[in-house]
Amino acid sequence: MASKMTLVYGGADDDIGFLISDTLVSFEKDHAGDNVRFNEKNHVLKIHILNGKIAVAFAGDIKPALKLINELKVIIDGNQLDIEAPEKLFQLYKNHKSAISTDCEFLILEMTDAGKKLAKINENEWNYCTRAYIGNSEEYKKLIRHPYKPPNTVLIQQPDGSFQEEPLIMTKGEIDFNEFSNAMEDFTHQLKSKTVGAICGCITRVVDAKPSGELEYLQAIESGISPEEGNFGYTYLSSNTGVRGIGIYYRAGKVGFLFIVGDSEFNRKEHAETLVQFIELAHKKYKLNLVGGLWGV
Repeated sequence: MASKMTLVYGGADDDIGFLISDTLVSFEKDHAGDNVRFNEKNHVLKIHILNGKIAVAFAGDIKPALKLINELKVIIDGNQLDIEAPEKLFQLYKNHKSAISTDCEFLILEMTDAGKKLAKINENEWNYCTRAYIGNSEEYKKLIRHPYKPPNTVLIQQPDGSFQEEPLIMTKGEIDFNEFSNAMEDFTHQLKSKTVGAICGCITRVVDAKPSGELEYLQAIESGISPEEGNFGYTYLSSNTGVRGIGIYYRAGKVGFLFIVGDSEFNRKEHAETLVQFIELAHKKYKLNLVGGLWGV
C-alpha cells in the first residue's frame, strides 16, 4: 500500500496545533527489479501550508495527493470554500478516486475562530481528532519516545534582534510535540527504514507560532563546534510569507534544496557559494522569503 511510504503525526488542542513529517519518497525496486539507492531526488514536502490558517499533510500516492492539495488551495485562495475544509478535500478525493484508482491519506490542521482543529481523511471517511498519524503503522510502532524535560528558561528574540531570557513554562501539548519531534529525528537519523526518512534527519515541523498566531514551518541549524570540524553544518530555513516552503543549505557542500508548496517538482537543487547567495537565489527564482540561522554571517 502506497500510504505506508511515509509517516506524519499531528495534534490539535487548546495548547498547540502541529504537524510533523518525514520527507522520504521510497522506491524499493526499479523497473528492472533492482534495489534503488536513496538520494535527495527521493524527498518531497509532505506538509503544505496553504495559508496561515490551514495546512495539509499527505501520505500515499504522491502526484494524486499533491494534485488534490493544489485543488483545495485554489478553492481556498478564491474564497470558494463553502463547507469545512476536510469535507471539501474528502469530496475532491472521492471524485478523483472514482476516475483513477489511488491510495491517499491526509491530515488537515486548521486555526479557526473555535480553536485549533485536526482532521484525518481517508478514502472512506473523515473525522476530527486531537492526535492522529497517517502512513506506515509498523514504522510508527518503532518510534521511541523519551520523556522531554524542558529547560527552565528560554531566550526570546526581540524586535531589535537582541535576545531576552525568560522563564519557560511548557504545556502538555508542547511537551508532546517535542517528544514526538525528537523521536522522529532520531528515527530518521538511524537510516534503517526504507519507507520513513529525511535528509540528515531534517524532518518537517509545522506549528501554530505564538508571535504571529499563524501556522509556520519551524527552522533549525547545526554547525561544527571545533576548528577540526571546519565549515560543517546545515541550516533549515523557512518561508512563511508569500510563497511558502522550506530550504536546506549545506555549508561545506555549498548546495541547498528547496521544497516549495504547490511545486510540480519534489524539490529543487541549487548551488550557491554562500548561504546569503542561496537565500537571494531562492527569492529571485522562486519568490521564497527564506529566514533562519545564518552562522553569524
